[in-house]
Amino acid sequence: MILSRSRLLYIGTVLVSGIVLGYFARLNPAWQQMAVPPAAWPFAVSLILDLAIGQLAAQGKAKPLTMGDRFVAVLGAGLIVTLMIALD
Repeated sequence: MILSRSRLLYIGTVLVSGIVLGYFARLNPAWQQMAVPPAAWPFAVSLILDLAIGQLAAQGKAKPLTMGDRFVAVLGAGLIVTLMIALD
């Protein structure tokens, strides 16, 4: 299966956001006690990117995302955040 540029951009960006969010959550231990745990924060990044790519796909400028793309990106980013916090 060949991934389109928009799908690779989405997955890569969400995974990188997991690294960035994990880094900042590790630097600020109080953030780890918030109502929404840091491992769930990649959902917000995913939502914003999904909406943008969805609009581009509706205009025919990008390929639409699949549920597999979303699953891999969000689960991977959540695991990255969790591991970065746990290995502190």
